[in-house]
Amino acid sequence: MIVHGLTHFHTADVPEPRRLAAWEDHNVRSLLGLRARPVGDGPFSGTELNLTLSRLQLAKVTGSPHVVERDPGQIATCPGDGVVVYFPLSGEGWFHHRDGRRLLSPGQALVCDADQPFRRSFSRGLTELVLKTPRDVLRETTGRSGLAQPRVIGTDSPHGDALGSLVATALRGAGDWDALEADMLELLPAVVGEQAATGGHLATARAFITRHLADPDLSASRIARAVGVSERHLSRVFAASGHSVPQAVLAARLDASRAVVADPTARRMTFAEIAARHGFTSQAHFSRSYRARFGTTPLRDRRDACAD
Repeated sequence: MIVHGLTHFHTADVPEPRRLAAWEDHNVRSLLGLRARPVGDGPFSGTELNLTLSRLQLAKVTGSPHVVERDPGQIATCPGDGVVVYFPLSGEGWFHHRDGRRLLSPGQALVCDADQPFRRSFSRGLTELVLKTPRDVLRETTGRSGLAQPRVIGTDSPHGDALGSLVATALRGAGDWDALEADMLELLPAVVGEQAATGGHLATARAFITRHLADPDLSASRIARAVGVSERHLSRVFAASGHSVPQAVLAARLDASRAVVADPTARRMTFAEIAARHGFTSQAHFSRSYRARFGTTPLRDRRDACAD
């Protein structure tokens, strides 16, 4: 059984002559086997944060200028057996595959089959998020066994944007990992090119709400525009999940607020600041809503957290 958990890898923890080999070994074990070589005269340096969920593998990767490759030999010895989605955060990079090449920039996402040869080059280094979906999970959620052609998703894709946001949230250690994974799986059909289902719309809307909790004017119409559906359809999607759109927004605000209230490192933050940060129009509204949802007060929750 795969156990949930975050792991960290730093090449700085490895003697310099072995850093690149250690980086390759780590990726074989934790994500996807790749051959790597540095660009320029300097030594390679990289960090990787990995999160293994019950069905998906996530990572945040930062590296100095380098090139990675999956050639036929690498694929034969280290099969990926799945599809990978890359979300660049900083640094442009070329993606080379058998039918051409594409320059990828932050804000885009690359979807490719891990067992099709490719090469990626980062002349100025990179930081990116990665999501790997095993082939059996892909088949179950999308009906596909893989991708014949890589797919690049632009910044105008609400589903791709939502999926990247969910990956980032999970890697921060925030939220319910099981719930986040369920939302990621609901978004996969749209991201790999299938028509988005109602579940995909719901997950996209939830991710948008999470990113805009601080906006007191967050409304159903704004969320619907971001998701790409009518407000009426969005209301039906949320009603099927057992909540109205305003109820879902309030619940997300309260859950996020409670995490801050119970965080010992945030104990100097006033309740008024917490309320404003999460889109409440007043501290009084925040306190009333908090007590109605959790049956306790922010002050009591903070005292309990600090006493542990």
